[in-house]
Amino acid sequence: MKIVGLVTAMIAMCIALNFATGLSGFVDLTSIAFIAIPVFAAFVAVGFKKQGVLVVQNTAIQVAIVGMLIGFIGILQNMSDPKALGPALAIMLLVVFYGVIVAGVSGLLATGITKKIETPPVWQRVTSALLWVGICAAAMDGLTGLTAFIDPSSVLIVAALTAAMFGTTARERPKSLAQNLPAAAFLGVLIGVIAMMQHMSTPKLIGPAMAIAVLTLLYCNALSVLLKLAFPDTTLEDSPSHFTYLGFVLVFVMGATSVLLLSFM
Repeated sequence: MKIVGLVTAMIAMCIALNFATGLSGFVDLTSIAFIAIPVFAAFVAVGFKKQGVLVVQNTAIQVAIVGMLIGFIGILQNMSDPKALGPALAIMLLVVFYGVIVAGVSGLLATGITKKIETPPVWQRVTSALLWVGICAAAMDGLTGLTAFIDPSSVLIVAALTAAMFGTTARERPKSLAQNLPAAAFLGVLIGVIAMMQHMSTPKLIGPAMAIAVLTLLYCNALSVLLKLAFPDTTLEDSPSHFTYLGFVLVFVMGATSVLLLSFM
């Protein structure tokens, strides 16, 4: 019955999207690949057992956030044509659209899974982590090149946050970092936003300040997903707050976009 319900829901969703703007407007192969490969990596991490659904449930929203932020930074690097901003944002938000669907479906499928994940072999966890690093690197390089995603200030902020959380036992360190880094990333966001507000009269300085906010958020979430894939047995937990967290990130991205548009006026 659960599968029948999901299929029915998907059919109804497709009909609704077709009435909205047409199904083709909601299809982007790059965005689909960015969500699909981490889903595959989650199952690799647990040896293709059904517990992979639990890992997907725990990482899908963060994967979508990382994809959205990568796309947003790509937009920041190509702000010379403000008219292209709308279509570019639409494609960027498709990653979130797919991620929310995957998170919802995995959440429904996970309700019947009670067996905990046993410690997977090292090669499975390494392969899973490499798949995640690979898709992130490919997405970054395909947009603007990897150098656009390197910011010393953001790296130092993440290093400081990581060091602050590293006081737990060796067994609990991956779990502590994976759970707390996404929330701690908002410290970097605040630093970047404060710098943006202080330089509103100098548009050239807005970009570097925004880079601190966006890249700190990107680094922390990407590292959190990496830890959850590399240590699925220690980092897994039910996280309904992921959707609330996504809401905050969306508000931040939309607010940053508004600031950029105002700077062009």
